[in-house]
Amino acid sequence: MKSTSLELVPQIILRMVASGVATSRANISRQTGMARSTIGHHVDQMIGRGLLSEETAREGQRGRPSLGLRLGRSAGFTIALDFERSFTHLALSDATAALLDTEEVRVSLSSSPTDVLDLVLASAKELLERNGLLNEDVHQVVASIPAPVDFVNGVTAHRYIMPGWEGFELRRSLSAYFDAPALVDNNANMMALGAFTEGGPAQLPLLHLHLSMGIGAGLITADGKIHRGADGSAGDIGHLKAGGNRDLVCICGKTGCVGASASLRAVITQLRIHDEDSDEINDEHRLRGLIKSGDPAATAAVRDAATRLGELTAELVDIFNPRTIILGGEMVRLTDEVLAGIRSVVYREALPIATRNLSISMEPMGKQLALLGAAKVGALALLS
Repeated sequence: MKSTSLELVPQIILRMVASGVATSRANISRQTGMARSTIGHHVDQMIGRGLLSEETAREGQRGRPSLGLRLGRSAGFTIALDFERSFTHLALSDATAALLDTEEVRVSLSSSPTDVLDLVLASAKELLERNGLLNEDVHQVVASIPAPVDFVNGVTAHRYIMPGWEGFELRRSLSAYFDAPALVDNNANMMALGAFTEGGPAQLPLLHLHLSMGIGAGLITADGKIHRGADGSAGDIGHLKAGGNRDLVCICGKTGCVGASASLRAVITQLRIHDEDSDEINDEHRLRGLIKSGDPAATAAVRDAATRLGELTAELVDIFNPRTIILGGEMVRLTDEVLAGIRSVVYREALPIATRNLSISMEPMGKQLALLGAAKVGALALLS
């Protein structure tokens, strides 16, 4: 690395400290091959700018104390937002992608975008204040939403998934509030990235299926990239016909979509659990209660949904040949039978060559997985 341009040295140092690869001037010098005087010069400048701080790492030992480098406040922080249908989860993270603090706001996306955003931004303000930070300390905002996203413009154009949000410039609104760059992506993509961050490259290619009121997927390719497709609609698998019931009408207006027969919303509708006085959270609790009590109709409906989801997953396995499938969302957490049902169908129906090294498991972090993915995106942006 001796030929590295001097303009890139601070960025290299910042990345090494953020990743934990090096925590001292001597470490950095040894690993980069640069002179200690060169590294020392840049480190001193970065400390002066608040990008790094240097603290005594070991005390009570003879000789000169060892100094440890850490990220400074000026390296910046990320506000990660995960908009779900009934809740929005927030996190404060730094350039190491660590979740420093989290918050939850109960607000329905059926409300107007401005009303939702007012509540979420008020919570973000409290999150920053609780950690002694200001808006100016936020250098990146990353948000995920439960709908396909026009990634370039940061909007959703799908009125049947998020009614009232069509064309709402969420990215621009977040960027203006924090006076920082903002990104908006689909939540299944962020969950897939979060799962990859947790498990590492040995899992790739990785397919994350989010099985909730709707059905979505995020794919991390063999080279560690999110596959979004040409227009951001890749992964909108709830509207595929595999495993669907041809007689059922979907929220998109078409018939036969798997989401109309195998999503959590579909099961609740089939069992007639929903009424005008309940919301999605109450509906889910009622369904859980029926399953726990051994209700035959609820048990049969969930098993049938698991079979249909297995048929859908088997086709995705044949198309994408992933190494790892992570199943997440309220549907798969209803009962162990959902995971077992999907697995059995996939290993029976998918091509043997596509399943011989395939791992299928349940997501490990639940609601924090999308936040972890967003924090990862933010960390990469902070260090670029």
